[in-house]
Amino acid sequence: MGSRRATRSRCGVYDCSACDLYRAEKCPGCASGNLHLRRAGDELCPAYECVRALGIAGCPECRKSACILGDRTRLKCQLRVRVGGTRASQSFLRKLDAARGAAAGARGRTSGRFADRLRGYLRLLAQYELREVSVVSSHQLAGGIGVRASLVRRDLAEFGGLGTPGRGYEVRLVAGAVRKALDLATQRPAIWLGVAGVTDWQSVIDALRAGNCALVGIFDDGARERTIGTLTVQPLSRALPEARRTAARVAVVASESAARPDLLEGLVAAGVCGMLNLTPLRLDLSARVIVEQCDLGSQMVRLISRLGGD
Repeated sequence: MGSRRATRSRCGVYDCSACDLYRAEKCPGCASGNLHLRRAGDELCPAYECVRALGIAGCPECRKSACILGDRTRLKCQLRVRVGGTRASQSFLRKLDAARGAAAGARGRTSGRFADRLRGYLRLLAQYELREVSVVSSHQLAGGIGVRASLVRRDLAEFGGLGTPGRGYEVRLVAGAVRKALDLATQRPAIWLGVAGVTDWQSVIDALRAGNCALVGIFDDGARERTIGTLTVQPLSRALPEARRTAARVAVVASESAARPDLLEGLVAAGVCGMLNLTPLRLDLSARVIVEQCDLGSQMVRLISRLGGD
């Protein structure tokens, strides 16, 4: 009887070979289970429908970075409920979660062009959040970063059912999922060094917000006292003690006067682990800090090269 039947449920939670209902042929297992449920008019198993659509044998083989079904695979198997079955053991669920987590870690969640697109989506989504826009379409996201709408839909399918056909994507939910995938779910305190040479200060604040950074201090040696947002610009000499006090992890270096090696190395020693360099200077710092250089010349070369013969 059972030699040709699958001995593991499609969700990976149930071991059918150890199930009395299965051995007594009261439960036909997943393969014919949804057919029985469909004929009875009962709720179908979402896990079975999902793996069939993906063309895989079961959930453990899934290569999606986030489960499309969310927590729905934790529901009772409707077929087993009909024939008197019980909920899967919590110990097996924990083993399954551990296996999925290990597989996801081995694959790596985001890399290369996919990660670049996610960063582009997040920049746009952060702007929509500021404007209190609740829903956005794949065409809007595609136009914002210069890709096809079909590619946007394929990318965002990695995070589950966050969109509704004909309506669009929930901005808050998608932004949260992308931040988590890019390891931006944890908010990091940030400081800004050198504000005098920046005319569009709002763009700096928006960029920090997009990276889930909370601006906790602004410092400059300019003589004029000023307030930006809710923060008063402090003397540059206060940057290091304030970085220690606020446990700053990110620094924006926006002026050459602020790019002093002694100050920046002091910030690294205080716990700053990432710097965004808006100056033309090259920052030669210790390996303990990641420096991202905003190079206008390189960006212009990249732009012109993409134009080709136009």
